[in-house]
Amino acid sequence: MLTACLSMMLHLLLLLIRIAMKLRLSIPLVYLVLMLTAFRPWYRAHTAFADGIFLALVGCTDLSWIISCVRFVKRGLA
Repeated sequence: MLTACLSMMLHLLLLLIRIAMKLRLSIPLVYLVLMLTAFRPWYRAHTAFADGIFLALVGCTDLSWIISCVRFVKRGLA
């Protein structure tokens, strides 16, 4: 039973990683995980700067979504 639960959790984690990759959120998520685990002392000392970097990464992701949507609409209208 325990192995079945662990296996299910692993499959769910892999599914979430695939979704993040499809949505182009893998780089911001890796940055967030690193800031909350490995670089926690640096993050606490430079919170505003680290949050700014994270928001810039998410903004770049949003910009790529917008560019993709515009290209999709142009292909559909042409």
